[in-house]
Amino acid sequence: MPPDHRLAAVLIVGSVTYLLGAFQISVPEGQYAAVGPRLFPLVIGLGLLTSAVSIGVSATAEVRLPPVHWGVAASCALAFLVYIAALAVVGYLPATAVFLVLQSRLLGSRDWARDLIVSVAITVSVYGVFRLLLGLSLPAGLLG
Repeated sequence: MPPDHRLAAVLIVGSVTYLLGAFQISVPEGQYAAVGPRLFPLVIGLGLLTSAVSIGVSATAEVRLPPVHWGVAASCALAFLVYIAALAVVGYLPATAVFLVLQSRLLGSRDWARDLIVSVAITVSVYGVFRLLLGLSLPAGLLG
């Protein structure tokens, strides 16, 4: 059995185990909710199972992976750690916008204007969804 098929088999077993666990989540009686506590674990489990089956089906061709650039990977990880530390201090909006621009640059983008516009658009969109639609607060930081 090729290594990819073994990987797919292990992932399928893991996915099915995860799905069985998701079905064990209890739903409170007498409570009506359009989205119950099982929904997201079931969606994740189905995604895992679909991915595992896809790996097994597409495992026939030999794939050459590009080399890993460990300096870039380490820089991205360090930027993420700094982002986590800065989140509570400076707040979600500025920390996330700067983090996304920095990650874009670290991953090879060279268009400052596009990086800034996309980063601000993503940051404000996520903020709007969490704050306005879901009613959840994100770290305010300096914006208080």
